[in-house]
This record gives sequence, structure tokens and C-alpha cells, in this order.
Amino acid sequence: MQIPLDIHERVVALTDAILNACEEGDDDASAALYAELHAYCDAVALAGRDHPFLWETLADFTSDDHAAIDHYTRALMLATAAKATTYEASICLALAERHSNLGDLATAQDYALLADALAQRTDDLPLRKAISQFLLDHSQPGEHA
Repeated sequence: MQIPLDIHERVVALTDAILNACEEGDDDASAALYAELHAYCDAVALAGRDHPFLWETLADFTSDDHAAIDHYTRALMLATAAKATTYEASICLALAERHSNLGDLATAQDYALLADALAQRTDDLPLRKAISQFLLDHSQPGEHA
């Protein structure tokens, strides 16, 4: 699924600026840039150009797990509708990680298994490896992931 160049460039510019602000310890600038990224995602969606990349990236930069899950869920709906399997797998892995952070291990496992099933239909070996590692790291004693 192709990301329109103007959207990609704007999101990358904003995320680079957020990372730079974080490295400089400028929490105010980081928060303002995050708000700008969120507003940009909303504006693009309202313009009828919604894309899973927007919401997955916003979620990646969201520190609150509950809010991130909302953004990832939106991204997953868009990726599923577009039949963008690699996006779906990546987003499911991120959802598994966030649910794990919250201690919701059953939901985390469900998303990780879905991510694994989706990733098997792609040629993205680093993603498949990351999912396998998550499953190994989060398996219960006596369980084989």
C-alpha cells in the first residue's frame, strides 16, 4: 500500500522533529509537535486521504498505552479494509506489545498470533522475526509458540 509522498514527507518531518526535541530534553516542543502530528492525521483523514501509516505512526509516538491502542485500532481497520497485510501484521504486533504493557496478556497473545498468521503471508523477514521473538518472550511455561 503506497503512502502518498506528501503525507510521508510531512509525517517524517514531524516525527524527526519530535525525536530531536526529545533528545534535547525539550518536553514542551515535543508535546507541541506531537499535537501537530495528531492534528495533521485528523486533517488528512477529514480530507478523505486517510491511511494506516498516519495512525500507526501517531500511535508509535503516543506514550499512553490506552490512547495508542485506539490509534492502532484505527490503523488496523484501515489496513484491513485496504488488504494491506504487512501493515496489518505490524499493527497487530504493536497492539500485542501495548496490551502486554497493560498486563492484558490474553489479548496480547491473540494479537501476536494474528500478527504471526498475517506475517506468514508476507516476505517481510524482519517483521516475522520480531513477531516470533515476541511470541517466544511472552509464552507461558510449558507453552510452545
